[in-house]
Amino acid sequence: MKKLNWNERCIEHGLEQLPVIKDRRTKEEVYVRLVRAQRMARWKRRWLPAVASAAVLALAVYAGPHFIVPTRSDKNEASSSPVQTLEADGASSHPKAMMAASEPANAVVIALPDERIGQVVPVVVPLPGRFAPKERLSAALGELARSPLREASAWLDGVKMAPAAGDGRVWVVRVPASHRVFAASHEEQRLFFDAVMETVRQMGGRSIRFFTGEEEGLDLPVLGRLKTTKINEQKRMYYQNRSSSFGYPVLIPALGSARSFPEALQQMKKSTIHGLEPAIPPGVEVDSVDVDARHATVRLHLSARPSAEEAASMAEAVLLTAKEFGLLDVTFESSGLSTLGPYPLGKPINVPAGPNAALLATGP
Repeated sequence: MKKLNWNERCIEHGLEQLPVIKDRRTKEEVYVRLVRAQRMARWKRRWLPAVASAAVLALAVYAGPHFIVPTRSDKNEASSSPVQTLEADGASSHPKAMMAASEPANAVVIALPDERIGQVVPVVVPLPGRFAPKERLSAALGELARSPLREASAWLDGVKMAPAAGDGRVWVVRVPASHRVFAASHEEQRLFFDAVMETVRQMGGRSIRFFTGEEEGLDLPVLGRLKTTKINEQKRMYYQNRSSSFGYPVLIPALGSARSFPEALQQMKKSTIHGLEPAIPPGVEVDSVDVDARHATVRLHLSARPSAEEAASMAEAVLLTAKEFGLLDVTFESSGLSTLGPYPLGKPINVPAGPNAALLATGP
């Protein structure tokens, strides 16, 4: 490296090029400030971990009883309070009262054929751990095979569904050549096809490539030969069916033509589809719907008090329909009420992973 010969004039010139720093503090004040900063840094390193541990322990001690023993309000207080709660005393005997306000994020929705109503019923299946995308469906089917819904889920035994390489919009479905669907009735074949389509749709797929074993294509007399099928991306609204073979009312998505979430809620007060009833019962009016980015506030007016079951089913149907329109959470508001079934009013509620979670616990 070339050695530079610096003289006093060059040094003075270089110093003159530096920016001027204006600081009116004395050197004693600067020293005191530095010492104070060093003490604060030592305090944080020493005490913050202990304070954090103590806070976590205190929170656990406080919250423990609330999670172990359900709290009950005093009966005299409940009778004199103007705020009503739409929860039945014997709610634990009905699956709708068992719904949590939010479903686990690690879950898969499987559509199950229901021959009694001639429709497929999507059921959210929580997974007992983390799985790779290609393993999630198999894990969910394994959970169903050990559940009271194993008879309905048997229609998907041996069927492999997995996303193709890419963004997950194209899925590959492989049906064994010995599968029972090839000897089934036309109605059973249609329900099997609908179950596959709905399951892939719930997983985010937008088109399906079918294979029979290793051969491309699927031959079903009711549908003909299928190779590639697109999944309808239309927004859906959720309705109720009370005649399901699973023994309890279920929520089923139906294709709709609503242009927005507020319009969808108005349409959910009526149904023209055979077997599906409005999810919003008589006596409940949707006063207003405010959508802000991916959150919605739904204000309800009740001229008649729905049962706890109806309130829970309505709230879940609204949340699932909100999910179809790309919303992440919904806040319910209604004067004189504190909850709709298990869902609190006045607080944002995350949209669930899928419908009919209680069926997995109760079964037919």
